[in-house]
Amino acid sequence: VKSVSLYKKHSQFSGRPSLKIMVWSKNYFIFTLLLLLSTCLQQVAALQVSISLPQVPTRLFTAPSDEILPSVYDQSLPAFLRGEAVRSALRSDRGLFVDFTCSLYSLRNVGVVKVSGKGTHVFLNSKLSNSFPNEIKGERRNYNVRGFEIVVDKGEMKQAGLLNSKGHVIDVLTTCSFATHDGFETYAITSPGHGGSQLFERLDPFIFPLDKVKLLDICPSDASSRSHVFTFVASEDEVARSSLKDSVLPIFKDWALESFFSLPSRQNDCIRYNISSNNGGSVELVIWKQTVLPSTVAKGYTILISDKGDEQDLGLKVRDMATAEDYIGGPIAIGPLEYETLRIEGGYPAFGFEMTGHLKDNENRNGQLITKASPLELHLDHIVDQNKGCYQGQEGVAALLKNKRGVPRILYSVIFPDDDNTYAEDNQEKEYFNDNNFIPNETKLPKVGDNLYVLGSNKQIKVGTLTSVAERGGTSEPETVALALVLRAQTILKKMNDMDLEIERELISDDELESGVITPPPSDPLDGLQVVLENGMTRGYLRVIEIGKNQKQSGEMAEIGRSETLESATNADQFVVNIIQESSKAEDIDKGKKNMKIDDTGSYKEQAMKDVVERKNDDKKLNEAETLAEAKRKAEKIEMLKKRAEEALNRRQKRKG
Repeated sequence: VKSVSLYKKHSQFSGRPSLKIMVWSKNYFIFTLLLLLSTCLQQVAALQVSISLPQVPTRLFTAPSDEILPSVYDQSLPAFLRGEAVRSALRSDRGLFVDFTCSLYSLRNVGVVKVSGKGTHVFLNSKLSNSFPNEIKGERRNYNVRGFEIVVDKGEMKQAGLLNSKGHVIDVLTTCSFATHDGFETYAITSPGHGGSQLFERLDPFIFPLDKVKLLDICPSDASSRSHVFTFVASEDEVARSSLKDSVLPIFKDWALESFFSLPSRQNDCIRYNISSNNGGSVELVIWKQTVLPSTVAKGYTILISDKGDEQDLGLKVRDMATAEDYIGGPIAIGPLEYETLRIEGGYPAFGFEMTGHLKDNENRNGQLITKASPLELHLDHIVDQNKGCYQGQEGVAALLKNKRGVPRILYSVIFPDDDNTYAEDNQEKEYFNDNNFIPNETKLPKVGDNLYVLGSNKQIKVGTLTSVAERGGTSEPETVALALVLRAQTILKKMNDMDLEIERELISDDELESGVITPPPSDPLDGLQVVLENGMTRGYLRVIEIGKNQKQSGEMAEIGRSETLESATNADQFVVNIIQESSKAEDIDKGKKNMKIDDTGSYKEQAMKDVVERKNDDKKLNEAETLAEAKRKAEKIEMLKKRAEEALNRRQKRKG
């Protein structure tokens, strides 16, 4: 249509079209036809794939961040029902199954790059934030089954950060390393969203012959890949173990894999099964004890299956086995939309959202400049070896570690309850009636890039910026969960104090008094802070992210103390006793072995309430002391600058004299 219109327009003014315009119009028309034909062929190919995969999503959902994510559930189901179904499966004896290499799930796929050669440890230490030894202490066993040679290797798993030159996180890589004759080789697995050949294309230009390193793209972006990454997750570790075994072992029964098959028992272990045949075919299985979700949400295992043989794709067989309709006890498959909600609910950063070190400085999302963060700001301290130097981004990380005020921002969860927000998307008239006047409803659903302000500050106190937003109701609760990078607590609290604003917290609720279950006070000064979007209407509150604060170097997430106490307590009274005992231990350490006693009459509620009040007073005193210390430091600095200025003035006067 465009070529014909240009043809007619030129003919109208010049009498007849020039040869150049005629040729251009013809070429443009042919190009358009070829483009349409290519699009049709792609649609036909996608239809054939969807016919062969009965478990793929049939409808698309639009996330609040304006990103279209597939779901395995019918869109006619409300989000809270789908969220409850996912969480029920997570708590059941079936668990969940996630395919991170499905062609239809490319928005949340992962990539895998194999690094091998004599210079592997040097290359990894120069590019990643964690430390890698010169050699891996592993264990190797060899089996010969029905003409197949099977080699079983035990290796080491750890997470490391891929940073840009300024120390901002590009991605968190999970590395599985196994010993070789010339050192070790490593499988580097990306985070969801950093899939295909992106990591390979990012690292390959930095390879030189003298490095003695070879990179292999295990999961290329093209359709020829026969490598798959699956994750089996559940609330209990044993459920995930059984689910993985029941899905994998039947596919490999011809190799009698069941007779010597085992899974990693420790968090920093990984196991590789290399099966090769006489005709040159081979398949690799790499398994590590980790999921792409924090352990506060789920536990489980991830498996890489790379098939290089002439047989049918074994990875596809495992997926079909795990998601078969007649597999009654099998795991429940979830799509990117359900995974994204679990990730945000657990407070875990994602590639392209919180981890944006690969983007340009002037890029923006929804009209806002994209915020870049260091590992320390994203609760990823465990991926950084603070004693290590000479790696990409090391100067930026070192500067933050030396900063006495701490990191400039930190990642928080933000909860937007539906009870506090009547969204314009739900109101057909999109107006409120007030005093015989119609006023527009500006309560909008939160989206990535929105700024947060302290409620009641009239947009004078900025809190932070939203980086991820989950599907509304996807947590099975009437709320929208998001993540945000929040400014320093001292800065926000000081400005609130200047405006006579404070965080309102209820010491003991009525429900707690009736049940006897006393919730410990928040350990973070901004926990519970009420915030509002820049539109001035959408309200929410901050929640501290507990993961990462006490993470071990192996990458195991720390459980929330209250959740552990709830699970171990047999009743509400025991829960309260445990809390008081834990707080007593903390006071013993901090206040010189000062023991707390509970009276024999059972008045633990009063004792717990006193403990809460004392803790709040201690926190208040600590904040006041920090404020005074900061003011004193600034005053001393001003005096020092004045003294230097006077000395410089005196020197000038002496020179003139």
